[in-house]
Amino acid sequence: MFRLSMMTEGNKMIVGIDISKTSFDAAWREAGQQQHRTLAYTAAGLAELLALTPTASHYVMEATGAYHSRLAVWLYEAGRPLTVLNPLVVKRYAQMQLSRVKSDKADAELLCRYGEAHALTPWTPEPDEIVELQQAHGWLDDLVRARTQLLNRQEAAAHQPRPSPFVADQMRTQLDQLQRQIADCEAHLGALVKKSFSALYTRLLSIPSVGPRTAMELIIVTAGFSRFKDVKALGAYIGVTPTTYQSGTSVKGQGGIAKLGQSRMRQLLYLCSWTAKSCNPACRALHDRLKAAGKPAKVINVAIAHKLLRQAFAVATTNRPYSVEYA
Repeated sequence: MFRLSMMTEGNKMIVGIDISKTSFDAAWREAGQQQHRTLAYTAAGLAELLALTPTASHYVMEATGAYHSRLAVWLYEAGRPLTVLNPLVVKRYAQMQLSRVKSDKADAELLCRYGEAHALTPWTPEPDEIVELQQAHGWLDDLVRARTQLLNRQEAAAHQPRPSPFVADQMRTQLDQLQRQIADCEAHLGALVKKSFSALYTRLLSIPSVGPRTAMELIIVTAGFSRFKDVKALGAYIGVTPTTYQSGTSVKGQGGIAKLGQSRMRQLLYLCSWTAKSCNPACRALHDRLKAAGKPAKVINVAIAHKLLRQAFAVATTNRPYSVEYA
């Protein structure tokens, strides 16, 4: 019933798009027949897609790192509505459909079917300052990973019976360069945050135990807290919400947290929880209550991290600095 209304309202046609590095596959249903085209990932390929599909079409694709972004912006600037889906949502939908074929054409058709059967949220591009923050943040992640790998290699080389002085010198030079790049990138991110989100950054710093790095990270991963309508969705995105594994009387698994979100942000909040239990009144009360109930230290710290995230959301959405009422 819903699918019919989706397909007939305004004669809208759903176009599923599977994107790769040099091409993209488009699938849609026209006059009851499944249509498919493989097009070059170029301006000419986009022009051909626009010519093949009606103006009222709604395009559906999944987020694929950097690959989907250019096509999404092209479609948006052409005035065509589109939706960008979380890859996990698409994966779960494929499992529910018992899909056994994995190909670019099959994935495009799967996205078409998803769009026909579900309500779609229109996609809009991020503001320029958010795009710059995200790209610089991604580069910082790459630099930090490279530094970790190099430190591990230095540790391994130190255990060689006859370490190579040449290799050791090369590693030291590369590590110095990475340290400088990381410092420059962090300074660039800090300047961007203070320029575009100065008031929000200051309010986040007003939360006891939340420092500059955590405040900056919160702003970046939430796009200035513009992506979430409620704190529950934010908690799930970061990955600090509790999970339950229980069914009937026989299945009573151990619960935990949903580790599907932002691991770095989760780690920062967890580190903040160590000091929050002594300097943040609401977190201290939570710590004392859970400790009296016999909860393990790790469980308590995760609960405090969740509390800090709720306080950050309140500070961001009320446009007021921290207050003890933000419990």
